[in-house]
Amino acid sequence: MSKEIKVVRLEPMSKFDNTDCVCQVVIGVTMSEGEHSAYVDGVYSYPMDSMPTVAEFKAGANALVSQFYADQGWDDQLSTQLEEAKKRDVAVADFEAPEVTVDTSVEPAVGSPANPAPVEEEASEEAPEEGESSEGESSSEGE
Repeated sequence: MSKEIKVVRLEPMSKFDNTDCVCQVVIGVTMSEGEHSAYVDGVYSYPMDSMPTVAEFKAGANALVSQFYADQGWDDQLSTQLEEAKKRDVAVADFEAPEVTVDTSVEPAVGSPANPAPVEEEASEEAPEEGESSEGESSSEGE
């Protein structure tokens, strides 16, 4: 099965004082293979001296998105995400949950978040061995 790449988000942003120029673009892309998909997005900012008009942006959108996709390394990133998605656990097919009643009289198990295991106190600290400081560094000279 082949991977399908689709641009699912293309949101040009304009300057507050010039709504006919595009200063940056949010670009989002998915890669799908069968029932698995991956998503990545980013923001391309035009240099201040070369912001296109909205019409120019539309005309050059394919080239911009393709170059941004390549420059960001999204093909590898999405392929990796897609392979990881194939390893995720999946829901049990056609599962219908039985009616469950919570018994609030059940006591929390020792070690659970509601009843942490008691912390054992450490035995008194041992005195440092002869020739060692309390930090464990040797105090003998000539080594």
